[in-house]
Amino acid sequence: MLQMLSSLLHHGSSVPENSPLPYTVKVSSRAKNARLKMTPHGGLVVVLPEGFNKKHLPALLQRHEAWIKQAAARIEVHRPEPLPLTENGLPYTIALHNSNEKWSVVYNNQGRRVLDVDDAGGRRLLLSADVADAELCRSQLLTWLKRQAHKHLIPSLGKLAAAQDFKYAEALVRLQHSRWGSCTSRQLITLNTKLLFLPDHLVRYIMIHELCHTVQMNHSKAFWALVSKHDPLWHTHNVEMKSAWKYVPAWVSAQS
Repeated sequence: MLQMLSSLLHHGSSVPENSPLPYTVKVSSRAKNARLKMTPHGGLVVVLPEGFNKKHLPALLQRHEAWIKQAAARIEVHRPEPLPLTENGLPYTIALHNSNEKWSVVYNNQGRRVLDVDDAGGRRLLLSADVADAELCRSQLLTWLKRQAHKHLIPSLGKLAAAQDFKYAEALVRLQHSRWGSCTSRQLITLNTKLLFLPDHLVRYIMIHELCHTVQMNHSKAFWALVSKHDPLWHTHNVEMKSAWKYVPAWVSAQS
């Protein structure tokens, strides 16, 4: 069974006996209609507009039971074997596919700051927090990940832009929930820290996509023609991106 999310502002009441899967309810002021979404690490989420009568939830779930089961099955098919975790869900190993690096994580290092060491003993990430303090450990892990993203992704974007004759004003990295990248009208490109976990060809596709937005600030035929010029396999890569979440560990995606 998929686990229910614990970080949303509004939670569902007890799960009806005839519900196909556990679920969590999120009330959104921007939602106009009730909708369902299946998340890779949190399971089924029911997004409701404000004022929705929750007595109608069982009927809503029954009406979409086939879709719910199919969506859950698709996620399980794509879900990779996870790396070993601590009892509270923290990693012992971090594998950054994009830079082809694997780091072992050492908790409660007795130091006052986080250190990453790359020597004869291998790549080790030394956290100052005790493994029992999951919140502090995760905060240190994500801060380190953002530094790694800035170290690896920003230079890669610059090299790709120069090689493909693109120009942009500035680039930064953020830990974002859903967007892999973005580009503003002022040609500020933002890359998601989670790209560190994706294979190189998918990271390149996302970068090409955003670089093309420096020329075409839309998704018109002209935009996709430009993408195709710089990435002839863009359609295949675009399809792959629909399941790219599978590369990102649950401890990274939680609450981000």
